[in-house]
Amino acid sequence: MEFPVVPFKDDSPMKLWPSLTANAFSLQCGQSETVFFYDSPPCSERSSESGSAEPKAAPVFVLVHGLGDEADSWRHVIPLLNARGFRVLAVDLPGFGRSAVQGKVNLKFHAKAVIKLIEAVLPDTQVFLAGSSLGSIVVEMAAFKRPDLVKGIVLVDGSIPGGPAIPGPLVVAKLLLSRKWYKAYRGNPQKAWRSLNPYYGDLDSMPEEDKDFLRQRVMARVESDTQERAFFATQRSLIWKYLFGAFAFVKKVRAYRGKILLIWGKKDKILSLSSAESFKALRSDIELEVIPDAGHLPHQEKPVETARLMADFAE
Repeated sequence: MEFPVVPFKDDSPMKLWPSLTANAFSLQCGQSETVFFYDSPPCSERSSESGSAEPKAAPVFVLVHGLGDEADSWRHVIPLLNARGFRVLAVDLPGFGRSAVQGKVNLKFHAKAVIKLIEAVLPDTQVFLAGSSLGSIVVEMAAFKRPDLVKGIVLVDGSIPGGPAIPGPLVVAKLLLSRKWYKAYRGNPQKAWRSLNPYYGDLDSMPEEDKDFLRQRVMARVESDTQERAFFATQRSLIWKYLFGAFAFVKKVRAYRGKILLIWGKKDKILSLSSAESFKALRSDIELEVIPDAGHLPHQEKPVETARLMADFAE
């Protein structure tokens, strides 16, 4: 089935990152399902006077955000990859950001959405997939499902196996059943802002433009009922996958023939570097690059280093 791609109509409380406004689109998957994405061409095509360059001729990265995030998480990496000659698609997973969906979502649903996007926008093209945190697991699932579409995968501070230690039953029950902590951020911008601290090596050292953007964005998330539903449905799916799906992932990682790169922030407080080392031990050819002074989101804190590692890997 073919799904049409249309320019994104910016009527969402999730405002676009200013420099990417012209590159915003929606994949229409049905009356109630749309997938938002940025599609940013390489700099060489933008400067071409002949207009003869075909977008699909450039190598492509498809970028997938983490839990409770959006495509704008990659806002600084996108132009850096464009400058290295890559076309870049960055997606809002169903139920997050500006992607609309009815009903519950899960990891499998997210992976299918990524595959739909590749098939619709990039037919007959192999891509590199990169995912952050939970997005890394979505990337793994999409690559294992459709290896014909994927040249290689980049996992940024996230993967199965090699994830966090299994929490106790009380912690699992709280994660699965309680939403009080999420709702507590509503109407409390300072508390919502400080909730971002564990994800960064040094949140306060971020540029002012980024801090202003993140303050607005975190409030837009916690005030949204749609985002809340998607967050908890996806979180439940993630917990079950960690608890009961890790062994299957071991076999799939070993069987996967594409290239794999791990990028990790040395100061990650969510998933320690030992998680990456456990994953790397599965195959001798898996590459691991550690970025000093970065936390769980090195593509936001250290975009130059992250983009360079991604481009070098793909080239």
